[in-house]
Amino acid sequence: MEKKTDKKTENKTEKNRYAKSQNPGTSEKTEAVIMNISTVYFRDKVMINKDAGLISILNMQTEDVGNALEKHNGKLMCVTMSGISAMFEKSCDDALRCAITICQEAELEERKPLFRGLSIGIDYGTVCVGVVGYNGFDMPLVMSETMDTAVFLSESAEKYNSRILITSDAAARLSDFQTRYNSRRLGKLFHTSINAAEDIYDVYDGDHADTKYSKMRSRLFFETGVDLFLKGNYLEARTYFIELLKFDRNDAAAKQYVFRCDSCLAGTADEYEKQYIELQ
Repeated sequence: MEKKTDKKTENKTEKNRYAKSQNPGTSEKTEAVIMNISTVYFRDKVMINKDAGLISILNMQTEDVGNALEKHNGKLMCVTMSGISAMFEKSCDDALRCAITICQEAELEERKPLFRGLSIGIDYGTVCVGVVGYNGFDMPLVMSETMDTAVFLSESAEKYNSRILITSDAAARLSDFQTRYNSRRLGKLFHTSINAAEDIYDVYDGDHADTKYSKMRSRLFFETGVDLFLKGNYLEARTYFIELLKFDRNDAAAKQYVFRCDSCLAGTADEYEKQYIELQ
């Protein structure tokens, strides 16, 4: 009788093959989608210092995320105090569907306490994976500006009352992004390290039901306000965001833009604040 191999054994075998294929000091580069998953347990510094059970909580989160990754062809890369990072080499759609799945499952009663403050950042780019070691101790190392951006977005999402933020680089590689997913253009992100900017999108398919519905209703108003802001029409843009807030006072991104428009109109905003919603 043929012996069946369970999923954990297969994963362990795959990791061993990878470890054996690289020696300390060697590296490989690949193009991939990087996703970073963060929760309040990663961001709350007081909790990190005081909660003795934090490691157990992060382990449970990693197990749940790992199960979702297996279903969507993703690979767990690392777990740090910036969150849980994963890589998708085959499909950008796999990455976004996985993110939405994680958000939807976080709404289950038994998972709500575990995934409090859930936020996810997604970017596409070059990833360098290697092995470093000394005296028999080998450790995988991942270096990527793409990972840095995914972490940055996951940490920024909360202030916009968003759960999933994705860059235009990643969105451009999705099949029919604008029609298959519910999203809105949040604004422009400026990368200081490479002196370049790109759009970022708020994918609200992963939001709470009431938040998702509110963003669906106000999407046209919001994106019109963003377009006016980027053209430098701050007074008109402010009017759109104020009108939006009249029927959705909880739209955190609209509030951010009202403050930004006020700064631009008062002459206190710098050149970056007049163009970009985020600066990395």
